[in-house]
Amino acid sequence: MSEKPIISDEFKDKTGVALELGVYEIEKGMLQKFARAIDDPNPLWETIAPPIFIVTIGGEQFGEKLITPMFQDGLLHGSTELEFFQPVRPGDKITVTGKIASIRERSRMAFVTFEISYTNQKHELVARCQQTMIAYHTEKAKND
Repeated sequence: MSEKPIISDEFKDKTGVALELGVYEIEKGMLQKFARAIDDPNPLWETIAPPIFIVTIGGEQFGEKLITPMFQDGLLHGSTELEFFQPVRPGDKITVTGKIASIRERSRMAFVTFEISYTNQKHELVARCQQTMIAYHTEKAKND
């Protein structure tokens, strides 16, 4: 019995293909709510977004369009790297674009690196996130 591939050829073929994940208007209330959630009363967060706020934008679309269909069996977070270029401010319209940057298979695991770019309404890159996920087969999936 041959082992089921971890990553389908369909998703391997999508490596490097950009996928728009949505456009999000940043509201002052969003920033205030986020600052309360992380327990950071810094008044600066009324005029610009806390840097880590950016990863909350577009995550649901990213999961639905790229992560969930690819990883049916098991998934672990490997790493996250963030780069910040411009502050995000209330009123900004942030376009989120994601792509599969690379796929490496090793034994019964696949290391999939995604790159997510965030640009504002002026087409300026405000942040970039590179995230590696580790996909693997569970024993149940392996025996199916």
